[in-house]
Amino acid sequence: MFNFVQNIENLDFPETLEKLAKMAGIEIKQYSGNSTFKTIEDINYLATQYYYNELKKDKTASKYVQDRGFTKESIKTFGIGYAPRRPQLLKFLGRHAKYSKTFLLQSGLFVEKEGVVKEKFYDRIMFPIRSKRGKVIGFTGRIMPGNDWGPKYMNSPETPVFHKKDNLFGQYEARQEIRKLDIAIVCEGSTDVISAYQHGVKNIVAPLGTSLTTEQLESIKGLTNNVLFFFDSDTAGKAALVRAFKLASELKMNPYAANASPYKDIDEMLQKEHDKFVKLTEERIEAFSFILKDFITDKDINKLSEMEETRKLANSLLESVKDPITKNHYIDKLSRIANIEFQKENERKDSRANSEGQLIQFPVKFGTSSFEGVYISLLLISPQVDISKVADEVFFTSETNKKVLKLIKESKGVLSREELSRLISQDEELKNIYEDLIFNADKIITEKVPLEDQLVLCENKLKKLFFEKKQNEIRTKIALAEEVEDAVNSEKLLVELLEINKILKELK
Repeated sequence: MFNFVQNIENLDFPETLEKLAKMAGIEIKQYSGNSTFKTIEDINYLATQYYYNELKKDKTASKYVQDRGFTKESIKTFGIGYAPRRPQLLKFLGRHAKYSKTFLLQSGLFVEKEGVVKEKFYDRIMFPIRSKRGKVIGFTGRIMPGNDWGPKYMNSPETPVFHKKDNLFGQYEARQEIRKLDIAIVCEGSTDVISAYQHGVKNIVAPLGTSLTTEQLESIKGLTNNVLFFFDSDTAGKAALVRAFKLASELKMNPYAANASPYKDIDEMLQKEHDKFVKLTEERIEAFSFILKDFITDKDINKLSEMEETRKLANSLLESVKDPITKNHYIDKLSRIANIEFQKENERKDSRANSEGQLIQFPVKFGTSSFEGVYISLLLISPQVDISKVADEVFFTSETNKKVLKLIKESKGVLSREELSRLISQDEELKNIYEDLIFNADKIITEKVPLEDQLVLCENKLKKLFFEKKQNEIRTKIALAEEVEDAVNSEKLLVELLEINKILKELK
């Protein structure tokens, strides 16, 4: 039962233990642990209350936060507050407990000058940093307009409970959504996290004013193996993406990439083009392709010097990729995109191969749209298309691909390649997209297997992706049903899950 709940809901050990104890009506006594940790956590908790209440009192700070677009709900959810120009945090803490100078300094909220303990943060908007368990372990302070002292953003120093390299802003708030969606979005700053959260994107986190670390990615890996890096499009952002790709690849994660161009950051994009942000997260691009495409955009790879620059970048990226199958996939991309050849470590054997060779060279790490594109390409180059055998659009996620299938199915009988081409060409949007698919079709097919058989194989793969998504959706619903102790619905969903598992087994 313990393992079942842990695996179905993707919980860690303590969370699973707490959930099962709650379901059984058992109270678990919390171990107080290290008294220093507990005292500092208490100080941070009280400081969060103080800053939160001070924000309500200060009209200038409240207006600034509102002008930044933060809603009352977000302010409450993230515990956003304000450290006033003349902070009284020390007095506030004194009304609750008598904390020693040692604990006050260890909290990171105070400094000692000439023997006097003073507040570290003043005239700053305060963002509490929570641990994965929800405890406030530190703060990020954003300078107010007119305050010229110190950096724009100031984080708590290293303390017994807070280590920047191990933590991410939003990690507690995002953990459930990351599990549910099976992907984490990593952006550059806390304000981007909050803005995204307000727009319904809740699987998002950010490093704490420093470069992304291996420890932070390991924390994400405990929730999902998929990570979308959404950094700025400036030089620093591009360098950060390359570094993030290498760290993620060394951990055998699946890195994807996007940026807010032409906007300065995620916050601005969400304000002006929310749908574009959603599209970038849903139709995400592999980070390897994203980096390579950006690098060679202004390069003439026919020149030996620029070809060598591209090769050096590619080699540095490939060196970090520990999974041999993924590395071979990237090497294939290099050959196709930049005509740069690298020796593969191991020639992978496709389970669909027969004695004459492989059937289809599908990408190993793919988004749903990759197989959809392959299927549409195969349709477009087929001598004849039997409408009755065309895949159901329910297995497709791209609205454009669904539009093509619907257009095809409105016809009757059998369409020749010429008829299909004329049909697609009537729609200017579809024409531009699928001309490119036809142009690249020779890279995804083999003459050793009939096109009709390749279509069947590709359709089966799309079905597998569809039912795997259904499988994840049902698992999420089971977790929700158990959360509200809806045993009837939970059992019903388990039956559906078993049926989906059966279908997937047959598709394999």
